[in-house]
Amino acid sequence: MHKSLPHILGALLSIIVLGGIKAQYTDVINSNRPSKSMGAFSVGKNVYQWEQGLSLRKGDFSSFQNASFSGLSSQIQLRVGLLKEQLEVVGVVDYQMDELTYQNAVGNLVDSRKGLRDFSAGVKYLVYDPFRNTKKYKPNLYSYHANNRTRWRDLIPAVSIYAGAQFATGGVYPYQESFYPLFNFNYRPITEPVVSATATLILQQHLKPGLVLVHNVGMRYITATIQQKKLIGTLTYSTREKWSLFGEYQVDDSPLYRDLTLGMGVAYLLTDDLQLDMAFQHSMKATPKLLTTGIGVSYRIDKHNIWNGQPQDFEEVKQGRKDRKKSFREGKEARKSERRTNKGLRKLDKKQKRIERKLKKIG
Repeated sequence: MHKSLPHILGALLSIIVLGGIKAQYTDVINSNRPSKSMGAFSVGKNVYQWEQGLSLRKGDFSSFQNASFSGLSSQIQLRVGLLKEQLEVVGVVDYQMDELTYQNAVGNLVDSRKGLRDFSAGVKYLVYDPFRNTKKYKPNLYSYHANNRTRWRDLIPAVSIYAGAQFATGGVYPYQESFYPLFNFNYRPITEPVVSATATLILQQHLKPGLVLVHNVGMRYITATIQQKKLIGTLTYSTREKWSLFGEYQVDDSPLYRDLTLGMGVAYLLTDDLQLDMAFQHSMKATPKLLTTGIGVSYRIDKHNIWNGQPQDFEEVKQGRKDRKKSFREGKEARKSERRTNKGLRKLDKKQKRIERKLKKIG
């Protein structure tokens, strides 16, 4: 599967080069938190966004050496919109402190640990934006039903791709595996490469006003010996009172870990640039059983001066460009006409002066 991934990414990159699309900047913060998925749209050019969470993580693997762990983690995601509206640079850091207990032939062991669990960076690019034609999505002022029903065009997703690198985290949690000492003791040692590739296809559908469905299909550690396949689906509903609710499923598949995780959470928009959130995730299997609960905050510095802090209306933008070009052409023609008129007047003035000199000589 991973051998064909470069060909798929190559095809998507060719679409990027050939397709002239626009991204959708929003006048309120566009945060990935508290879900585990990434949205298709970028934060916008010249926008700097910080998303951070503090979580309690617990794991129980009673059927395997009676192992369990419990601790805290801090997750940071930095998102920056650069160069183009549809381009976003993403950096992720996840730091964890916990205590792992397990049994072996020696007896009960306790391991106090701390270190990086995730360290990655990459770029996200919006390949296709179904909202680029704003006329199709303008509200109907005469029909509540027309504005709230699901239309076929709403099922067409916005499409983005994410490509980046996973960096080695120091060996405490290789491949983000919290039960690493158990695997390392019974089987061959697990080691991460210094750098490995990661890629994700992102689909985002706006089913109804306030109702958004996001899917992430991706693979981590593509160039390593242990690949991780991941599928995430997130359904978010935003109310008019600044609250957002979400439900989520996550499927993980790797030689180290296979499971289905369900999650739910809530977010509150405190200001246009500040969001607070809390979430809960729980795995469905008991081998191991994993639980995560936490709170978070998202904040952005909005330097999106090109659009004066307003959502993009690309029809107005195009018309504005046409008007500016027309005004420039008209100004250019007016200047040419003025130069021609001035040149003609100078010629007439010279002829007049010659005639006056001749009349003086005759007189």
